[in-house]
Amino acid sequence: MRVTSESQTQQTIRNLQLNSANLAKLQDQLASGKRLRRASDGPADTVRVLENRAENNRLATHLDTIRDASSVLESSVNALKDARDVLGHVREIAVEANNPAHDPIATEALAHEIDVSLDQMLRVANRQLPDGRHLFGGTASNVTPFEVTAADGAGRPGRVSYRGSEQGSAVLISKAETVDTLIPGSRVFQTRDRGATVFTGSTGAKAGTGTNSATGQGTLLVRHSLTTFAGTSGVAAGSSSATGDTIIGPAGAHVLTISDTSGTGATGTVSLNGGPPVTFTNTNTDLKVTGPQGEVISLNTTAITPGFSGPEPLTAAGTLSTDGGATSVVIDFSSNQIVTDGTSGAVTNVDSSRIRQAGIEQLNHSGTYDVFQLLIALRDDIRNTHGLSATDLANSLSNRLAELNHLDTGIVNAMGAQAVPAEYLGKLKDRIENIQLDLQQTTDDLESVDYSKVIVELQKQQNLYEMSLSMAARVNSLTLADFLR
Repeated sequence: MRVTSESQTQQTIRNLQLNSANLAKLQDQLASGKRLRRASDGPADTVRVLENRAENNRLATHLDTIRDASSVLESSVNALKDARDVLGHVREIAVEANNPAHDPIATEALAHEIDVSLDQMLRVANRQLPDGRHLFGGTASNVTPFEVTAADGAGRPGRVSYRGSEQGSAVLISKAETVDTLIPGSRVFQTRDRGATVFTGSTGAKAGTGTNSATGQGTLLVRHSLTTFAGTSGVAAGSSSATGDTIIGPAGAHVLTISDTSGTGATGTVSLNGGPPVTFTNTNTDLKVTGPQGEVISLNTTAITPGFSGPEPLTAAGTLSTDGGATSVVIDFSSNQIVTDGTSGAVTNVDSSRIRQAGIEQLNHSGTYDVFQLLIALRDDIRNTHGLSATDLANSLSNRLAELNHLDTGIVNAMGAQAVPAEYLGKLKDRIENIQLDLQQTTDDLESVDYSKVIVELQKQQNLYEMSLSMAARVNSLTLADFLR
């Protein structure tokens, strides 16, 4: 087949264009450092690059979630460490407060330190993340978890209530794995591990056999309501008996011993439960008689049976209340009576079988104190706002120390529950970052040029281009005379 001058020229131009395009492509790769500038540069490698980028974006989102969760857990662990530091200082104060040699000024200084510690604990329990979320509010992280809802007579916190959620906030870190981050503060600062309820007082009331729902510190108010006389002595209740008597007990639990020394009922002596005798006359309408344990009865001796000498069995009724007398139940002297707080509905079970005197019992529902209840109770003990005896006060302070240890254990457990997943997330974060580095390296290897190879190829194409130009020049320099020779 004959090759014409026109076809030869066109082929030369096409070769020049191809060489020029190859040179331009190689120069572009050298200038950008990228081998894959468009999909046509390597379709299979381009698909792999796109897949790697998609996976890297997914891991980046996952990593952001893990970093946020790790930050929350680390902040939570640090806050719980601060809470333990506060409890440690409170423990030192409680030990120091159990020293009976303190003067009132030193005692008040210790109580004030507890007030300061209570404020510090509130700030720890209400700690926030930089974005405003509360660490210990559960899913209600936008709500301040703990709030002072009652104050004592001096304006100091008297009750702290939890306002957060009981549901913890969890973060999904894999298809089937979650980590709890924003935990409810009630699980940390209001742990419950109920023990026996301790009664401190002289009424004779003891813990019943039922299960209580009352928590922390409480009071049992034991009141006298009515005194009745079973014998024939003629003695009757005095005018202030209903409000002044302190004796309580079933029939025969308390006994008067009456001796009519005049033989006419005009004068004599009367004693309560073997206590010191008190002289009476037939004009006494409100005679106070005190027993050996400080129990008191008011008597009307205007109608003593002439010549009566002997015992007079008594029955003294009363009531029980755990809400300061707002609601009450009649004492039935059984081994278990249920007393319900009319305000909160909390139940306290009382063994009333040995109640013999009116008064106030301090209740210590061991294992049920939250941190704030305990600090408030300890502060009140140091100030002895309930007027406890030295022995009862020392026992109460010892109980507070035991409760501090229990609460500290609860906070340690919460720290462990946060620290373990924090460590796991740290390792997971490192692993994902390594995967991202591998993906990036693979992507870079696919996209980036091999400079030495490209330079060699560029030199090769440059030579080919120059040869093509040289050949084109020779073809274009042919004349008719060249063909005629």
